[in-house]
Amino acid sequence: MRIHRLEIQAFGPFAGREVVDFDELGAQGLFLLNGSTGAGKTSVLDAIAYALYGQVPGARQGTSGQLRSHHAGEGVGPEVLCEFSAGGRRLEVQRKPEWMRPVKRGQGTTREQASTQLREQTADGWEVKSTRNDEAAAEIQGLLGMTMAQFTKVVLLAQGDFAAFLRATAEERQTLLQKLFGTDIYKDLEVRLTAESRQANTDVAAGLNELAATQQLARSQSAPTLAADVAAQAQASPPEQDTDAVDIAELAGLELFAELGRQVALAVAAAQGRAAQAEQQHDHLEEAVRDAQARSARHTALASAVAEQLRLAGLAEQSRLWRHQQEQHHEAQVLAAVVDAAVTTSQAGQQARAMVASAAASFSTNEVAVALLGQPVDTAGASALETVDRELTTQLAAVAAVLPDEVRLGEKTTLLAGNRSSLSLVLTLQQEQGEAVGAARTRLDQIQGQLTALREGAQSVELTQQAAQQAESLVHTIIEHTAQQLLVTHLAEAESSARGQALDAKETWLQAFDRRLSQVAGELAADLVDGDPCQVCGSTVHPDPSPLASSGADLPKAEKAAKQAHELAEKMANTARTELAQGQSTLAVLVERGGTGKLNDAQDAVVQATMAHERASKTVSEIAALAAEAATHEEHLAAARSAGLAAAERAAALSATNAALGQEIELLNEQLTLARDGYPSLALRQAALTQAQVPADALLRAVRERGTAMQAQEAAAIALTQALAASDFSDVAQVKEALLSPSEAAAVDKDLKDYTRAVAVNADRLAAADAVLAAQEAAANVPVPTVAELEALRSAAKDAQTHARAGAVALGLAESAAGQLAATEISFRKLEATVAPLRERAALLAGLADVVRGSGDNRYKMTLTSYVLAARLEQVAQAASLRLSTMSDARYTLRHSDAKTGGNRKSGLGLEVVDQWTGVSRDTATLSGGESFMASLSLALGLSDVVQQESGGLDMETLFVDEGFGSLDEQSLEQVMDALEGLRDGGRMIGLVSHVAEMKTRIPMHLHVLKGRSGSTLTVGSLE
Repeated sequence: MRIHRLEIQAFGPFAGREVVDFDELGAQGLFLLNGSTGAGKTSVLDAIAYALYGQVPGARQGTSGQLRSHHAGEGVGPEVLCEFSAGGRRLEVQRKPEWMRPVKRGQGTTREQASTQLREQTADGWEVKSTRNDEAAAEIQGLLGMTMAQFTKVVLLAQGDFAAFLRATAEERQTLLQKLFGTDIYKDLEVRLTAESRQANTDVAAGLNELAATQQLARSQSAPTLAADVAAQAQASPPEQDTDAVDIAELAGLELFAELGRQVALAVAAAQGRAAQAEQQHDHLEEAVRDAQARSARHTALASAVAEQLRLAGLAEQSRLWRHQQEQHHEAQVLAAVVDAAVTTSQAGQQARAMVASAAASFSTNEVAVALLGQPVDTAGASALETVDRELTTQLAAVAAVLPDEVRLGEKTTLLAGNRSSLSLVLTLQQEQGEAVGAARTRLDQIQGQLTALREGAQSVELTQQAAQQAESLVHTIIEHTAQQLLVTHLAEAESSARGQALDAKETWLQAFDRRLSQVAGELAADLVDGDPCQVCGSTVHPDPSPLASSGADLPKAEKAAKQAHELAEKMANTARTELAQGQSTLAVLVERGGTGKLNDAQDAVVQATMAHERASKTVSEIAALAAEAATHEEHLAAARSAGLAAAERAAALSATNAALGQEIELLNEQLTLARDGYPSLALRQAALTQAQVPADALLRAVRERGTAMQAQEAAAIALTQALAASDFSDVAQVKEALLSPSEAAAVDKDLKDYTRAVAVNADRLAAADAVLAAQEAAANVPVPTVAELEALRSAAKDAQTHARAGAVALGLAESAAGQLAATEISFRKLEATVAPLRERAALLAGLADVVRGSGDNRYKMTLTSYVLAARLEQVAQAASLRLSTMSDARYTLRHSDAKTGGNRKSGLGLEVVDQWTGVSRDTATLSGGESFMASLSLALGLSDVVQQESGGLDMETLFVDEGFGSLDEQSLEQVMDALEGLRDGGRMIGLVSHVAEMKTRIPMHLHVLKGRSGSTLTVGSLE
């Protein structure tokens, strides 16, 4: 994978658009990425990672919504474009992070969503492959074959992390390796296996508990049946005994179920025998009870029928009287209707004559009706009254036909009056709207003049506000610069003092170290023997042995104390140097922001800018108020013009309508005068005709009803005379006497029917088979059971029934227990088949969990995570040794160790450095500063090789190496550079991130990050 071009816009510290041509930059294989602290070197690498994976690495993950540069101009969106080649393909990915852009209209911001475009170069040019974030990420990751975490480890070799790795303990080293290789999956597997082992043991215990519960359930299910069987056997004569019985308390498993099944089966068979015997006894007694009850019932029924026969014989004479009354009543009912009709028609004739007299009196009081009749009321017949009724109906119809005209006349009159009032109001409104148009036009001219004057002298509110903010910011910057300048002075003094103390402490330690070396050399020289090899150089000749420097025992302690004091002083000096650099960097930023200016001038500028902003804001408010007032007057002017035109049109329409209404009202008045016939209104004439129609109609109906009633009365009298002549009755009185009331007639009818039915029913009873059989038994002196004898038989049968039911219940319980026991045995067998594999799985998981936790049969006491990390560490150490051997002139290699770290601690993550010159291996923490850098750089390169191999072997042609070159001497630096030169083989491009001055002269091509007040910029070329 090789990066060709990178474009950055409004991203991180870069405000504008920065373009880096990596083909030009890496033409010689090596280039230097340098710049002051905070300039944005890391942001260049972040931009590459974001372009490829859509996120930034490390602690900056999750800040995708804050990637836009604070220095970018308004409306400039963040963007990263990276052109790269991998796997024989050349692609270009462009990503735009999410940001808040200004709205296109008005004020405020809106969220601009993140976007992605992935293009590939083909023979026809650039072809768009995807515009979706997830699709582009999947395409790139599939092509590179590694995650972002792996990519950042391969591309950016973090020498600093591995320098800490060399000095770390085994536990600290495991933590660092887990971060580098991401072995959480193996740690999760350890936890999962432990949890599954614990759960498997729980499942086995639960299964055993279920088996025990199932066996106890079987005992509980069979216990009542077996106990009942034992009790029944004890009552048997002679008692029954099971010679094969076994104590079930001593049995378990399938043996328990077999014995329980056998005993329950015997109990079921015994219960069946007892139930059958009890049922047979009950059936015999029930038959005896039924026979005795039937014989007793037959004789009782015979005695009752004989007694009823005697009673009915005494009622024979009374029944003949009832029949005569019933016949007389039926004949009188036939004549009753004729008698009632004669009486009713006589009464109706009298009422009809009275109604005619009353209606004639009412008719005489109505002048209109009397005038229309034209003769005395007493002599008027039905035909004259019908003529009056027709005349009244005709006149009412004529009046009703013209009534709507009278209503319309009132409506037209009211409408004319309203229109005349409306016309007056409309004319007044027309005049008022004309005056309003003139006033609005005058005020609009005044407002337009004021607006023109204000706009000519107005200033931009945004510009004046920005100027005020910049002035206030400059005041704060000057104040901060003054305070920072004092702080830098104090930090410089503290750094100078700490540097002097560190030099003094180093000199003291070197003197103590020289004394210690002299002592060791003297001690070794004292042990030299001619002919024996020297322990240092191996020579057997000792021409100039070192004199014994000292024999004191305090020199090692003094040297150690001096070394500790030197290290502490050096650490304090480095801290003071870092704090001074940070303070100077902050001071430089404040200088670039104008912090060296005069405070009084800046404060005066704030006052002037604030006043200008207030004046501009006031002018804008006045313009807005006048504009709003002008808009209001424009609306009023338009409304007044529209209302005036509408009023003129309305006035013309009302004048024409009023003239037409006047003509129509005059014509209606002429027509209605004729129709009223002297009445003030048609309604009054209609009321008079309606009042006359009421008595005329009543009199006509009364005369007609009187004629009908007289005819009915005569017909009814004739019909009554004829009916009496044809009956057994001589007059109406005899008819009424023979008639019975409904209740009396019903009582006679009921008594007669009851007597007839009782005679027939009793005859049937005497002829019934049971009565005949009872008579025969009485004649043969067959005994009839008494009540006491019947009760005794019923009691014996009831006892037998209770005994039979108890036997049936006992049999049902026994059979139910047998069924439940069989079902429980099936469940037990299924459970037993389930628990067996649970035991095997629990044993397997327990062994696995112990092994991955580093216990049990694990000889090295290594957890699974440590084992995997040890394998990775061994691969990294082997790859790193190739690099370290080159850098150290074939002196050092790295070796992984799985030895225990002491006591019963777990092993697997040891790392040793092997000195090929002496053949001695030692802890990596004993390496010097330069040696540590070479070893850590080798580890970083080794890690890159291992991760690259794991991700599919994709060749990474672009690499970045982090800081650390300042700790190397000239020779070591030369060796390290030779190793880095070797990385260029095959066309690799190596970027070194360093502040070392010598590196700037050794590497001609630079990617320099320049920071400034308005953001950072990138330049490519040789740094003079």
